[in-house]
Amino acid sequence: MTTTALHLKVQRGRFAHHALAALVGLLPVALRPATAHPAPALSVSEAASREAQKVRELAHSYSKTDPGFAADLYAAAARHEGLHTD
Repeated sequence: MTTTALHLKVQRGRFAHHALAALVGLLPVALRPATAHPAPALSVSEAASREAQKVRELAHSYSKTDPGFAADLYAAAARHEGLHTD
């Protein structure tokens, strides 16, 4: 019973994180915080590297609660970065 309650709490937290990210993504550009300078155009390898770093940060957040999922995310980040190197 304790493991079930703990598992449900972790699942709820994960759902809330993904739900918030989805809602922010749906906001019109006009409502998002404006940046002072537009971001410079990135090469394919730079963009892949940044995306992989974001996935690694997400994997780190899951490393304590779900180490198997975190390992899968780390592997996916490495593969994504490797596929898009120049």
